[in-house]
Amino acid sequence: MFNYIIKKFKKIIIRILALMFFLTFSLMAFLYLNYKLGDKYPNPNYVYTYIDNNKTDTYLNENNKNFLKENDIWAIRLDKNGKVIESFNKPREVKNKFEITDVAGFTRYYLADYPVFTYIIEGGLILFAYPKNSLDKLPFNYYSYKKLIFNLWIFALFLILFLLFVYIFYRIDIRNILKNILPFQKGIDKLFEDDYEKLDESGELRDLALSINKANERYNNLKKSQSKWIRGVSHDVRTPLAKISWELNKENKNDLDTKNIQDQILKISNILEGLNLTMSLANIDKENFEAKSPLKVIRKVIVDKLNENPKREIIFENRLRDPDIKIKMDPTLFYRMVENIIKNSLAYTEGKIELIISNSDNKLIIRVLDQGCGVDEGLIKRINDEDLTNITRHGLGIFIAKQIAELHDGKFSIENKDQGLDVSFIFDLVN
Repeated sequence: MFNYIIKKFKKIIIRILALMFFLTFSLMAFLYLNYKLGDKYPNPNYVYTYIDNNKTDTYLNENNKNFLKENDIWAIRLDKNGKVIESFNKPREVKNKFEITDVAGFTRYYLADYPVFTYIIEGGLILFAYPKNSLDKLPFNYYSYKKLIFNLWIFALFLILFLLFVYIFYRIDIRNILKNILPFQKGIDKLFEDDYEKLDESGELRDLALSINKANERYNNLKKSQSKWIRGVSHDVRTPLAKISWELNKENKNDLDTKNIQDQILKISNILEGLNLTMSLANIDKENFEAKSPLKVIRKVIVDKLNENPKREIIFENRLRDPDIKIKMDPTLFYRMVENIIKNSLAYTEGKIELIISNSDNKLIIRVLDQGCGVDEGLIKRINDEDLTNITRHGLGIFIAKQIAELHDGKFSIENKDQGLDVSFIFDLVN
């Protein structure tokens, strides 16, 4: 799901960059239209240059007047005292004598609402005035009124196009997201149904599909496990209950074998305890496991079993190259795992029991070997297949040990040898 969000975020970034490129291109076109295309009125600097280059004894000679007339520009020339000494098409409302304050005003702003541009010449000033509403004169520049309106329309057009593209991309993304999520919605709705269809584990939502399929697989395994659990309980509890019932149905109550009843009740209790443990192991959080040495736990198991069975021979062989090796483990569960295998050998064999611990290729290897006659191959198959049917009497302890090993991300193997049963555990070492 996280990868899907990252991919979508990348697409959004790419599209934003594309829109920024579009806006940059639009801005360049905008500037080109403003400053590169021709206009009705010539640049004031160009007008001054033309007049200055073509002056004679006067600035406003016939040649220059014709130029100004063609461009609809009137002009006046002032002496140092602000008096008009030359003019061309000067409007009547424009004065013939200007004070210094007047000069300061029209130099930066307007003269009688005409946009004027002032240049210093020998002996005074020369002014070029454009028609009213032709140029917008700012204190630092000039601007065409028509261009301003045109540019506002262009800006509005670009803004509308930008918003339109954003909306189109939004609709496309929403449609794609809904298209991609819809199968997952249907999958979640039927997650625990018998007609659940496995989701396609490819595409942008691959991780989410894997998680949902895995959840459904776990649910199915849980259903199968519960079914096997019920079958195992019904099978293995039936015999002790039958014996108890047979005892209780004796006509002479003095003939009741209370010890037999107690033994059968103890069997039922052990079976239920083991089955409850197998179910609870599925809910244990491995995040709480800590890196610890298994050597101390293994030694404690061996000492406890020898104390309980002083007449039995349990041989411990330590082949570890590094005595400080560690694995991520829960000491209590790890103890139970090793104990179950040794208890099974103590219960069903008479000879010596060997426990060998070694390490190789960053792996911890634990082997438990006994000198019994082994176990039925069908029982081994059911343990490997996690089928609890008919294993609760002889193989439940081994099955629990297998579960604990897998909970520790370890590998479990069991096989019959010529000299007995060989059970192995392999775990990854941690630094």
